[in-house]
Amino acid sequence: MSGTMDFFEAQAAAHRTTLRLVGLFIGAVLALIALTVFLVAATIAFNMPPSGYISLEKIFYALSPGLILGIGGSVIGVVIVASVFRHLSLSQGGRAIAESLGGRQLQPNSQDQAERRLLNVVEEMAIAAGLPVPPVYVIDEEGINAFAAGYSPDDAVIGVTRGTLEMLDRDELQGVIGHEFSHILNGDMRLNIRLMSVLFGILVIGIIGRSLLMSRPRRGFTQSGSSRRGGGAAQVAVLGIALLIVGYIGTFFGNLIKAAVSRQREFLADASAVQFTRNPQGIAGALRKIGSLSSTSRIRDGRADEMSHMFFGPVSGVSRRLFSGLATHPPLEARIRAVDPAWDGNFPAVTRRSRQEEIVSDTDRKFAAARPILDPTGGALSDLPPAAGAVLGGVLAAGVLGGSAAGRIGHVTPDDVEEAHALIDGIPKPLYEASHDPYGARAMIYSLLLASDQDLLETQMALLIERAEPGVPELIDDLRAAQAQLPPGQRLTLLQLAMPALKTLSETQFRRFIDTLAALIRSDGSIHAFEWVLHQVLLKELRPHFEGVRRRSTGRKSLDALAPAAATLLSTVARAGQDDTEAARAAFAAAAAAIDLDAGSFEAETDPNMSRLSAAMRQLRELHPLAQPRLLKACIQCVLHNGRILDAERDLLHGVAAALDCPLPPLVAEH
Repeated sequence: MSGTMDFFEAQAAAHRTTLRLVGLFIGAVLALIALTVFLVAATIAFNMPPSGYISLEKIFYALSPGLILGIGGSVIGVVIVASVFRHLSLSQGGRAIAESLGGRQLQPNSQDQAERRLLNVVEEMAIAAGLPVPPVYVIDEEGINAFAAGYSPDDAVIGVTRGTLEMLDRDELQGVIGHEFSHILNGDMRLNIRLMSVLFGILVIGIIGRSLLMSRPRRGFTQSGSSRRGGGAAQVAVLGIALLIVGYIGTFFGNLIKAAVSRQREFLADASAVQFTRNPQGIAGALRKIGSLSSTSRIRDGRADEMSHMFFGPVSGVSRRLFSGLATHPPLEARIRAVDPAWDGNFPAVTRRSRQEEIVSDTDRKFAAARPILDPTGGALSDLPPAAGAVLGGVLAAGVLGGSAAGRIGHVTPDDVEEAHALIDGIPKPLYEASHDPYGARAMIYSLLLASDQDLLETQMALLIERAEPGVPELIDDLRAAQAQLPPGQRLTLLQLAMPALKTLSETQFRRFIDTLAALIRSDGSIHAFEWVLHQVLLKELRPHFEGVRRRSTGRKSLDALAPAAATLLSTVARAGQDDTEAARAAFAAAAAAIDLDAGSFEAETDPNMSRLSAAMRQLRELHPLAQPRLLKACIQCVLHNGRILDAERDLLHGVAAALDCPLPPLVAEH
């Protein structure tokens, strides 16, 4: 199909792009080795008698296998060490990048109107996409810009400049945030960090040259020593200049690689933002405002150039004279016309909002006034701009908006955004407020696990008073009362909303929270589906933040190779939604047929501690991205076998999707 790809194809494409990046990187390193060898040989030739001039004969004489191997090994060693060092410095994922740019994390319970509006937009988009709500950072820059950073949705952060907060209206802000969530969903973030790591290895050669050039000989030596050292200093200076030249050429290669990898992904993210919001004028308005600010729309931090490919717009200001082959972003005019072909080419004047100015209420959704761009019955795209229509046409052709539930995974639609807004609005106020507070979020999660049996409840409360952090158990009673008003299926929505608050804990508080949580789950002697899902999701989404990102390569295994693990998963889902063993066996058989699994591999035995399921999911994380939709489709067929969706089944679907890094939009879980 033409246009955009579905979520699973995007993950596979990101892997292919990584391989392409490795190829480009190897080519750049080989070119740098050749250039460095030539420059060093030229330096040696210049100092060979008779000194003072360079000739090809002297350069060829200076070249030797030992020189070539020595320089080649040295360059490769420097590049590898520098790349590994940069990779380790980014092991905290998105948080490390945001903080390196001077970002300030917004408190989830902020009452500042502009900050609250931004946080609400991020929450809605995350819930609509089926992702954990990422922490949000603000950079003190006047221009309009934003980025998404991290290795995966679990450690992702959203960053925006202060100018973005103050100069964009809600529709424009939603368009920008939709663009950044596209990067999260399509696997662009991990690729962006890998770019930073490998390119730093190339650029460090120039840094070494600059250091050599700036070095000075020590004073206080004899005249003869001065002569010898002066000659040595001249050679060091020449070598420094040579390495500096290599560094500039390395910078050229680095920018070329960034442009080759990132430019087309910006068009895709713009089109996805239109798909998410059903409002092309949102992202188009933000781009027009960036154009009107021209050179003032820039990031002053010196580290921004290294991360230029991660930002929504150019970090050095909009330049019409920039060599397009090295630009990390497509021309601004091309991006605007791709989503708004009727644009007249003019950039409007931009006014900065006063901090005291009232922000448009979040209840003023404006979606009702937005023109429809998709006809779910006929698939017409008549009102959609042609460039965005070509992208979204592929989505519709794939059945994303009107086909199977599995086909919609990773695709956020306006219906998903509206559903997310309704889900958030349906949460009782005490629970919603608690989910945004570090103490309240822990108390809220504990309260979700408390038993209805009075004796067991007393035991659990005693455990919490003994093991939980002081101040947390005291909040539980009021939250338990509010849970009676919580609509079915909303517990995991609360969990998603609580992630930013939980990520503000100290490492000691995190350890205490997780240990207490595990003890509370074990307190009744068994592990239920929701308890397993809650524990799995919390560990998966919080560990990267507190313990650093654990490297995980793209899965390569087929469903046939992991058939026993798939049977364990489908058996668990079948048992969770059926009244008896035979009904569960029938549901399993229907689901197994979808992935050519032996119907006789059904596991009728219960799994009271979910140990078999946990082991199976560890194996299934090795599935190739294009094999995952078949498995999820089988799970959905198993759930829908009896025509109803139980809370336990919905919870398991969310847990499985989270374990496989497959975001599950709310409408998929419901229908």
